[in-house]
Amino acid sequence: MPIDLSPAPLSLACLNGVMMPADEAKVSVWDRGFVFGDAVYEVCRIYQGRSWLEEEHFARLERSLGELEIKGVDMKALRGRTIATIKQSDILEGTVYIQITRGVAPRAHAFPNPPVPPTEFIAVKPYDDSPTQKNRQKGVTILSHPDLRWGRCDIKSTNLLANCMALENVKRKGGFEAALVDRDGLLTEATHSSILWVRDGRLEGTPLEENILPGCTRLLADTLTDRIGMKIHDAKIDLNTLMQADEVLLMGTTIEVMPVVKVDEAVIGKGEPGPITRKLQESYKIALREWLEQTVVIR
Repeated sequence: MPIDLSPAPLSLACLNGVMMPADEAKVSVWDRGFVFGDAVYEVCRIYQGRSWLEEEHFARLERSLGELEIKGVDMKALRGRTIATIKQSDILEGTVYIQITRGVAPRAHAFPNPPVPPTEFIAVKPYDDSPTQKNRQKGVTILSHPDLRWGRCDIKSTNLLANCMALENVKRKGGFEAALVDRDGLLTEATHSSILWVRDGRLEGTPLEENILPGCTRLLADTLTDRIGMKIHDAKIDLNTLMQADEVLLMGTTIEVMPVVKVDEAVIGKGEPGPITRKLQESYKIALREWLEQTVVIR
């Protein structure tokens, strides 16, 4: 068999409008994203060289910037640079990470006055979906963990330490994701995905409030359920009730629609992906395929 000597796709970055290998991108130690986590971000999945749910991700990014009063970002230009970075990277299957910080300024808690230019970072890298695909077929285990995050989780900020600690704790115990539980004993979401569940034939999810990130894939679920003659009902649920659900599933940018077959020590349903989850997976595939078949519009 001949050896493929073609160059591997680059992990490419665009830092403040300048293209470079991602490993060469550098920012000041006084950047407020570094010293305060004063930044927002988005991650899009790339299929066949195009970013999926791009409109939704950029709308959420613009909202996050507005909530944190980070100004001076030309969203149209940012989107154009994102598309250009993906194209120049030659990556067909991957992810694009976009982060905007408030910029470089002397370290002080108050916002810089006068404002400084925001720092814009875009990075494209390959993504191997095969391990995740195996999990989509058999299902995963999620473990409960206290939700210790800040109160404005509706903003997609880079303040993710509580998420990281929760997921690390779960990974050490052999789990796939953390089911976060608030002080009232109610489920909120997972560390980097949304949680849905099925009870008595009803598909339910936590209402989108300030302690919940409006996940782009979760929002897509409203379209996916239309295809299978269902709708998502807002509901709040405690951990014990979740363990008794007929089905549980996760939704996220890279995991897509992920069946959950075990919550802590409780087996969900028959311990295998349930019928509604399977229908949602198929609906997701159809929606993605239809989008990929559309004519690409040059912006």
